[in-house]
Amino acid sequence: MTREQATRKRDGLAAQLSAANGVLRGSLLQRTVRHSSGCLKCARGEGHPLWVLTVGYPGAKTRQVSLRPDQAPQVRKALENYRNFKRRLEAISELNQFLLRLDREESKEQERRS
Repeated sequence: MTREQATRKRDGLAAQLSAANGVLRGSLLQRTVRHSSGCLKCARGEGHPLWVLTVGYPGAKTRQVSLRPDQAPQVRKALENYRNFKRRLEAISELNQFLLRLDREESKEQERRS
């Protein structure tokens, strides 16, 4: 890959990055909550389905956010946006590393010629 190709590819990936305000990190889970007593639905073993966004943090800490059922599609899309954003950011980083190696090689070549 040439410098021009790498630069063009990097700039194209950067242009594809969506606005960061539409991204969300974590996992979307569906859990079932069961009351210990007084609920006929729970007594029958059905429980209450609930969507939860789970986000892990350093130090084995986890935060869970309970969601309304109508929020699940929005959260699912934001999680997908995060994965796409991260994938493109990693690709841009790899291209930047490639360009740094090219710079170093070109600099060494110029030193040899001098």
